[in-house]
Amino acid sequence: ASRQNDCKAVVSTQSTGVVAVGKVLTNDGKNMRLELSDGFPVSVSFIDVMEATPNSLIEVNARVADSKTLSGMAVTVFSDDFDLKLYNEAIMIASRQNDCFPQPQAAM
Repeated sequence: ASRQNDCKAVVSTQSTGVVAVGKVLTNDGKNMRLELSDGFPVSVSFIDVMEATPNSLIEVNARVADSKTLSGMAVTVFSDDFDLKLYNEAIMIASRQNDCFPQPQAAM
C-alpha cells in the first residue's frame, strides 16, 4: 500500500471527525488548501476566519465532507521546528500497531 492510501482512508468516510496535520498551501481565511503529512492534498473550509500563513505547519480539527474536502472547526499552528516528516513516520508506525494504539469507538 502506498503512503498516501493511509490518509485517503481516513478522509473517505463522510462526517467522520479527524485531526489533520500538514502544510498550508493557500489560505484566504475561510478556505484553505492543505498538504497532509503524507503529501495528500485536501481543501478545508471554515465558518470563521482562520489565520495560518502559507507554508506554516498546522493541525486542523475537522469533519470529512468528501474524499478531498474537510469542514474545519479549529486550527493550531505549530512552531517552525515541527518536523512534519518525522510526524508522518510516527503515524505510519502507530497505524501498524493496532494492539498498542486501538482505534476509538463511537459512543452508543
